[in-house]
Amino acid sequence: MRRLYRIFDNLPLAIKVPVSVAVLTVVVAVVISQVVLSRLADEQEASLRSLATAFMDGVSTAVTPGLLRQDVWETFDSLDRARRQYGSVKTLFVVVLLPNDQVLAASEPEQFPVSSVLPQHLAPLVKIARSLTLDEDKGRAWAVRPIDQENFRIGTVLAELDISEILAVRNEVLWTLILVNTGLAAIFSLAGYILVRRMVSPLSVIQQHLTAATTGHPELISEREFARAPAEYEELYHRFNAMIRGQAEREALAAELANQEKMAMLGRLASGMAHEVNNPLGGLMNAVDTLDVHGDKESVRRRTIDLLKRGLAGIQNVVRAALVTYKAPAGLGLTKVDLDDLPFLIQHEIGAKQINLEWRNEIEAVIPVDASAVRQIALNLLLNACAASPQSSTIKFYAVAAQDQFTLIVEDEGPGLPEAAHQAVTIGASGANAPDGRGLGLWTVGRLAARLDAKMTLQSGPSQGAVIELTVPLGEEREETHVATRAHRVG
Repeated sequence: MRRLYRIFDNLPLAIKVPVSVAVLTVVVAVVISQVVLSRLADEQEASLRSLATAFMDGVSTAVTPGLLRQDVWETFDSLDRARRQYGSVKTLFVVVLLPNDQVLAASEPEQFPVSSVLPQHLAPLVKIARSLTLDEDKGRAWAVRPIDQENFRIGTVLAELDISEILAVRNEVLWTLILVNTGLAAIFSLAGYILVRRMVSPLSVIQQHLTAATTGHPELISEREFARAPAEYEELYHRFNAMIRGQAEREALAAELANQEKMAMLGRLASGMAHEVNNPLGGLMNAVDTLDVHGDKESVRRRTIDLLKRGLAGIQNVVRAALVTYKAPAGLGLTKVDLDDLPFLIQHEIGAKQINLEWRNEIEAVIPVDASAVRQIALNLLLNACAASPQSSTIKFYAVAAQDQFTLIVEDEGPGLPEAAHQAVTIGASGANAPDGRGLGLWTVGRLAARLDAKMTLQSGPSQGAVIELTVPLGEEREETHVATRAHRVG
């Protein structure tokens, strides 16, 4: 039952109302039909009883003399006259019985011979002695009338009546009611469907336009739909169109603001890049001119080359910060070759300090991580290690891939990690802006590690220096980025 209620509740209103009207019409029709048929049956039965009573009164009066004398022929003649007199009563047979239930005379002598015993299926009717017994399934009725003289029973009259015509009238009335009620239910349902359909059609228009709006293609309600809608829906249509226009204006304004913000950001970026690059470029050009004129002097050459290095390093830091700010798409999987060319990129820094590089790259197959991000992290860590390492020291690099994670370790023999280094990594991992001054390389590392959902551990070495470990999960569900810092300042 609950399932039927749920199905009915989910039906559209244009179907639900006609169905409800049809059901109510059928219920009312059934009740009215029952009342009409019950009243008709009562009227027919009362009429039949009245008719049967009159018939039995006439028959009993006519056969009483012959029954007193037990004269078969006189009784039979009385029955014949009574049947002709009451022709409106359709009798199948009339039997006159003696007190011992033997047949004295019958309108159908072949079926009920004289002095025969009443058949067994009729005997109970005489014993019950009801005035009228009905059997609608067979279309028959039996009337019984005992005949008494001076409180002494001298016989009984039994008549079988044909009531099939009466029942036919009742069935005709029943089918008429069924047809009429069915027609009324169909007419009311159709009228209800048309009426409700017309009433909810404006809502259907709004629903269609809302559906189109949710898919990103909003449309205004046309003037033709305005003309077809009832007057009470015009205001609703106007408000809907106003909402669509307002939404379109807001989206256009948002797009314009986003474009302006984009252009402003590009302008600020270009202006900043131009300013930060143009300043050292002037000095670099002067250094080149100086080197061109006085390059033969050892002191001038060294001082000029040192100036060129610092200027180019500043430009490199500015470009690096811009590249990190722009989040590039993920690269291809990491291979062994992607890391093995990094020593060449730091060859100048290693050669300048005569640093010994211990290189262990144990990657065998392609690792499903962003190769570009890992390369940039490794390069920044190696450059920072070169900058922090003293003359003739050792830098260790180790990379290995297990089944569920990739690990990269960079260790140097410098003075250790200051508090600013930890802050730079933390700031980069949180997505905040790059710090002013030093720490840009570690900020870049923290930013890229957060993009990889990697875990970084920063700590001091066994005696001095720093050990930085990067762990990148390789499973389907990556752990949240976690930066754990444990550092001891070395004076």
